[in-house]
Amino acid sequence: MPLLQRTDSVAANGFNANVWTGTQFEFCPYAAAMIELGVLGSATGLNVNFATGADVTSLDQAVSVVRAANQYPLYPDDFVHADVLGFSQRIVEQIRNTTAGALSHFSSLRLNPLG
Repeated sequence: MPLLQRTDSVAANGFNANVWTGTQFEFCPYAAAMIELGVLGSATGLNVNFATGADVTSLDQAVSVVRAANQYPLYPDDFVHADVLGFSQRIVEQIRNTTAGALSHFSSLRLNPLG
C-alpha cells in the first residue's frame, strides 16, 4: 500500500494543474485500488480539485489549515477524499491559491490495491 506525500508552494493567485504529475503513481498500476487523499494548507486560501479517471470527487473545495507547522494530514481524520480506481486511471489533484501571497499545501495519498 503506497503512501505518497507532497509539499509544494503555490504562488500568489497561482494554480498547480496536477500535484502528482511525473510521479510513479500518477496512473494507477493496479487492476483496482481504493484511493484516499488528505490535503492541508499553510494558511486559509487554498482550494483543491480532485479527480480520478472520469470521477470528480472534489471541485474547488476549500483546504483545511494545518494545525502545526509543516504537518501532513493525519489518517483517518484528514483524509476526506476517496474513490475506487481502475488500471491506468489518472490521479489528478489541482491546487489553487486564492490569496495575494504564496502558500504551501501538504498532500498525502494512500493507494490500497483491491483483490
